[in-house]
Amino acid sequence: MDKQVQKSLKTCEKIIPFLKVVSNTTRLKILCILNEGERRVGEIQEFLGAKQSYVSQQLKYLKNAGYLKNRRNGTQIYYSLVDKKFSKILAHLQETLK
Repeated sequence: MDKQVQKSLKTCEKIIPFLKVVSNTTRLKILCILNEGERRVGEIQEFLGAKQSYVSQQLKYLKNAGYLKNRRNGTQIYYSLVDKKFSKILAHLQETLK
């Protein structure tokens, strides 16, 4: 097999997990919300207009996938992005899709 094709396939294999995460519209919206800064679970729920249990499920998925971190302050849980990689990807997508 062509070495360039093999290299492309290896690159695709690294991209697939990210695409699976953002293929869910709620998860993508959560990442976009948190791209603007840390938010409480209730705030995220309000922005999405979704049930708290569903939002919590998606937040847990994103945290387990390594995209989010959280902190507790009393009874409130705050979520934020682990790093700025998503911000860069989002900015690139927005520029490309203009």
